[in-house]
Amino acid sequence: MSLIIAKIAYIIAFLSLYTIAFLPIEQNRYLSSNDVYQVSSVEKSPDSFQVSKYTESKQQQVLSSSSNSSKTILNLIPGLSIIETDDNNECYFVNTTIGEAKFPLIIDTGSAYLWVYGDDCTDAACSGEILYTPTFASVSESESATSTATSTFELAYVTGTASGEIMDDNIIVNKLATTQKFKFGMANRVPDFFERYPVSGIFGFPSNDSSSIESIVSALYDSHAIGVKRFSLSLGKINENDSYLNNSGIFAIGEPVEELYTGEIHYTPLISNIYNYWLIEINSVYVNSFKLNFSSEVDTLLSPYTSREAIIDTGTTVLVLPDEDALTIHSFFTNSITDGTNFAIYCNSSLTIDFEINGKNFTLSSSDYIGAEYPTTSIYNGYCVSNIQGMSSTSQDWILGAVFLKTLYLDFNVNDQTIGFATKKENVYLTSTATSTVTATSSLSSSATLSLSIAGSSAISTSSYKGEGASGPFPRGSSFSVVSLCSYFLFMLF
Repeated sequence: MSLIIAKIAYIIAFLSLYTIAFLPIEQNRYLSSNDVYQVSSVEKSPDSFQVSKYTESKQQQVLSSSSNSSKTILNLIPGLSIIETDDNNECYFVNTTIGEAKFPLIIDTGSAYLWVYGDDCTDAACSGEILYTPTFASVSESESATSTATSTFELAYVTGTASGEIMDDNIIVNKLATTQKFKFGMANRVPDFFERYPVSGIFGFPSNDSSSIESIVSALYDSHAIGVKRFSLSLGKINENDSYLNNSGIFAIGEPVEELYTGEIHYTPLISNIYNYWLIEINSVYVNSFKLNFSSEVDTLLSPYTSREAIIDTGTTVLVLPDEDALTIHSFFTNSITDGTNFAIYCNSSLTIDFEINGKNFTLSSSDYIGAEYPTTSIYNGYCVSNIQGMSSTSQDWILGAVFLKTLYLDFNVNDQTIGFATKKENVYLTSTATSTVTATSSLSSSATLSLSIAGSSAISTSSYKGEGASGPFPRGSSFSVVSLCSYFLFMLF
């Protein structure tokens, strides 16, 4: 790409999903003892609501039936990679080769950009991590290897700023290589809240390209490494027979991986937006089959009482809702309490929450929405943290984070501008054979078949986680989330 000649500055309002996963849970998600009040004091569930008694038994039936499924062997061919996570399961990352080194990068479908810690970074977050060192090949064509790049970036987070230079280099992800250099940020300043995670940056996956930035999926497609512009995720551990395949899920680029889901994939169209979020409509929300009516104070172009827009964001750990909507949902939980943002519910809560998406319901069970238990010495003993978070923001979008997404197989289709949800297949086991990097469709077609073996269930015993925004040759809109307030991201190209 040609160098930027004119000085350009972009300022775009952006919803920063300031992630609950990227703030210390012990300090930031427990209730503030000075401001706690009963949810029922400000909002009560309708008198007609009756708690269903069959929920737990129904869940147990589903779990017991799925555990009897046959064994499926999945071979890690080019296009597939193991997902890893930190010790607290707050972020999911994948190893990505940039230039001559491999970097663990957080998979963030709420972000548009790829940026990596640079070798000039002296911040605490960069200490002990893999740092990117530019080579002659990664410096703009009119510059020498020792000169300073003329394009810079600055991404302002609620808790700090990531900034540095814009580089381009060859990228290999999932053993798929770009044939043209790919633009990314090399950060010499990184917010301290990244320090607790064993990563070297962010790998953003926007829903579409813009006139100013190309996604990695499009770059691989243009390089003939894949035949379709789509990728898929299965968050959560998959069984393996070899310790080196220890994982927290699978990341696939290209066609859906049939070995990872069962039944049909249910697709819903994306809602067009300038930030290229994976933004969808939630038609309705149900608590134990009771359809909710939300506050009309939440500004939405959809049906104001029942429908909501939601960002599918793997960079967020929890569910993040406008304060009014979070209050509505928690009003159905007996004696739930809040400080206005964080919520606490009984640890033995068993309600189910269903999201109707394009006519099909997807369930969030108690094992998903119940978080850490309060200590026995706490005045809130018997309560647990709720994984449904309130957020005061000018944006009224919901954020569906990993606590919901890890329950499903997800297919992100850039070509059709849709996202698909499917039931994850049980009893999948990973294996791997030596494979080379793929750069052309002759080596990996869009309909490549994975190695698959089916055996009777008796043959095996199964046992058994930081926002950006603008236009320009590098950035556009983005998010990270461990819950975030609405913020403004300033991106500048000089």
